[in-house]
Amino acid sequence: METDKTDGIQDFAWRGMWLFLRWVLPPSILCAYLIAMAMGLSSQEGLEVTAIILPPIVLVFGLVHPYVSLRWLAVWALRARPGDGPGDRLHRILELPWRSMLFTTAAAWTLGGFFFSLPLCLWFDKDWFRLGLGTVIAFCFGVVVAFPFGLGLERLALPWALREQDAHPEVRPVGSGPFWPRQTWFLPLTFLATIFATLMLSACVVVVKLLGVRSLLKEVLLADGAVRSASRLDDVGSSLFVELAFALPWVGALVFILPAFTMGMLARRQVTSTGAVHGAIAGLASGRIRSPRWVSTDEMGDLASGLNGALNRLRQLPRMLQVSAQRLGAAGADLRVSNDEQHQGLTRQSAALHETQVTSEELRRASRVAADSAEEVLRVARRAEVLGKQGEAAVVLSLAGLSSIREVVSGVQERLSRLEERTVQIGEITGAVKDLADQSHVLAVNAAIEAARAGEVGRGFAVVAREMRGLADQSVQATRRIREILTDISEGIRGAASMSEQGERQVTAGLEQMRASGESLRALSHSSQESSDAARRIANAVTQQNAAFAQIATAITDLAQLMDGTLRRLSATQEATQTLQLVSGEVGQMALQLDAEEAPSPPVSDVLPAPPQQRPGDRAA
Repeated sequence: METDKTDGIQDFAWRGMWLFLRWVLPPSILCAYLIAMAMGLSSQEGLEVTAIILPPIVLVFGLVHPYVSLRWLAVWALRARPGDGPGDRLHRILELPWRSMLFTTAAAWTLGGFFFSLPLCLWFDKDWFRLGLGTVIAFCFGVVVAFPFGLGLERLALPWALREQDAHPEVRPVGSGPFWPRQTWFLPLTFLATIFATLMLSACVVVVKLLGVRSLLKEVLLADGAVRSASRLDDVGSSLFVELAFALPWVGALVFILPAFTMGMLARRQVTSTGAVHGAIAGLASGRIRSPRWVSTDEMGDLASGLNGALNRLRQLPRMLQVSAQRLGAAGADLRVSNDEQHQGLTRQSAALHETQVTSEELRRASRVAADSAEEVLRVARRAEVLGKQGEAAVVLSLAGLSSIREVVSGVQERLSRLEERTVQIGEITGAVKDLADQSHVLAVNAAIEAARAGEVGRGFAVVAREMRGLADQSVQATRRIREILTDISEGIRGAASMSEQGERQVTAGLEQMRASGESLRALSHSSQESSDAARRIANAVTQQNAAFAQIATAITDLAQLMDGTLRRLSATQEATQTLQLVSGEVGQMALQLDAEEAPSPPVSDVLPAPPQQRPGDRAA
């Protein structure tokens, strides 16, 4: 019971029952009278049986049956189900009035007409055709009353439908079938069904009266004969005129009033729906966003649903604009702070860049001087390399010359050794000659002695002995001089040999020194060559460095120009940031001026994406 109260089931059933009762009581009296007339009863009899049979019929089929059926249908439509998706309950609520129209109105009137006609047929012994005719009359009344009752139930269920639509504003109701009326077929169906039902009622009344007249005329003709037929025919015609004059105005009123009332309700429904849509559009034009308070299954319902969806988006727009303006303002403030920091940093970088440009220009000039010095060093190194190679060649030639001198000195020393040996041999020969001279002198002395002893005979021999002694003396003197000369020569040869040996040692030492000097000079030449290569590489490196410094200077100049342009653009960005903050403030004011009605709508976070999280260092970057 609590659930039924919460869901509105009991309230809808009670209100629907009283609505049905309001539509049942006035037409039910006329319907009961017409059924009594269809049974062939008189006006007095019709009024009497209506007063007796109609109250229990109204109690059962005007109160109990509507309440039970409406409650059952309300439970089916209004109670939430575990498996319901967005829009399922709204779909059932929109079908509820038209299902209730069928299961409540048509069924109640048809069953009520049947159970009202059945006692009359049994009581007044009428044929079963009259039972069917009474049921058809009640069914026609049910058809005529069903459409206004359905429209009333639609108005009764509208608050539940609006609440469900507000709970799911993104859902657009879509359906089809007989319980999903569309104006393309519902309006013609309402008009045709109402006209057909009223015409059927009129036809039933006329048929009933004609059948009554025919039966009465038959009885009169059979009872009175043809003589009195004319007068009886006049009486029957007068009676028929009186009865038709009493019944046909009611039927005529029913023919004109009920369709007109139904059309009026349809027109009022159209006015209400268009008024709801117009009110929403007028509110939007005046800056007040409010949803059209209308939900139905027809084209106006589609229009209201589409407008509601658009207004829901517009309702979110001010909040989105306000949040966007706040974010835009915060982003503008952050951007302004970042621009200020960047401007300061770029200013410092620009100053440092100008200093770097001056320094790079000095480095370029120093590199140019270093390149010139490297070229000079390279020329000196190349000259030293050439001189080293020439010195190395001269050392090689000197080594060859010293080797030749050493060989010559060795040859001289060898010859002096041989000469000394010959001198010794000559001394020995001279000694032998001296010995021979001494012996010749002794022999000459002996010969002189012997010549003296011989006298005159020996005078010639004495002369010979004297000459031989003289020759021996000369030979001794010559030998003495030769010995002295040989001694001098030998001493000279020894001195020359000693000097030659000393010269050989000096030449050997000089050769070793020259060889060492040659090695040193060769190493110096190799070092000079390596120095020349290193100087060449240094010169190339300095040349490349000079070119690199020139490129760096050009790049720094371009970078300085770019930095100046960046500073100018950054100044323009600061102006744009200020404009952005002003625009965001204006957008925020415009969003505040949009006075949207309070209505359930998805949060802005579901529509507007969250701002990206700023990581530490993003601003500095």
